[in-house]
Amino acid sequence: MPVLDIHVHVCKRYDWQPAVREYIDRLNPDFYKLFPEQVTGEGLIDYLDEHGVDRAVILAEHSPRATGIVSNDFVSELCKVSDRLIPFAAIDPEEDVDPAAETERCLGELGCRGLKIMPSYCWFEPDDPRMMPVYEIARDRSIPVMFHMGTSVFPGTRIKYADPLLLDDIADEFPDLTIVICHGGRPFWYRQTEWMLIRHRNVLVDIAGIPPKHLPSAFPKLEAMSDRFLFGTDWPGVRSISRQVKSVESLPFNRSAIENILWNNAMRLLRLNGS
Repeated sequence: MPVLDIHVHVCKRYDWQPAVREYIDRLNPDFYKLFPEQVTGEGLIDYLDEHGVDRAVILAEHSPRATGIVSNDFVSELCKVSDRLIPFAAIDPEEDVDPAAETERCLGELGCRGLKIMPSYCWFEPDDPRMMPVYEIARDRSIPVMFHMGTSVFPGTRIKYADPLLLDDIADEFPDLTIVICHGGRPFWYRQTEWMLIRHRNVLVDIAGIPPKHLPSAFPKLEAMSDRFLFGTDWPGVRSISRQVKSVESLPFNRSAIENILWNNAMRLLRLNGS
């Protein structure tokens, strides 16, 4: 069964804040052995091959107040190694002088295929007026926008900005904008996330950071709504992508639902051939 991991992080060794590096070293002690100085495109392809992953979305990160900075340019360059690596840009209205201009640059010059927004790491409301032009650009270009939603242990995080209900106005005002709730609002806001799926057809959920065994209880309607869920791991925040894949494959869902989660939904979201 093919696999697309929609939530993969990369870095140079000192891009992330010390607390993040310590966290990764504790959860995934192999990571800095594999990539002592920085993740490379070639090395990442080798790792994905080893774990049976066909494609992956590679996320930039711009949250200097919390986790660190992995630049849009670095992610774009890394992904040039293979079309199996799909770059997503990070937009931060607190740091980007012109968020709309940076969005245009990333989608045009850098070839990014989506956006990652991190309100709780950057300290802003998702419906901040500075972000409205960004959402308009993403809508007009049929580009998905991922939002980090849910708890985080890292110093400098402001959890109040991570409630999925903060996306309700955006989803309503931009019905043609594809919104991805990353982490499903773990663990406080699963019910709110499910409600968002019911209310808004333009909302999907990535399961990164949620232990797969908890998915049936976290989202009781998941099998019936399997066309709305995306496989993601938050690697290197997990030690093994293949182990996560096997955990999803073992869930008590029908085969069609599993295929949707692991592959079909993300391929359709990204408008890639083979979905």
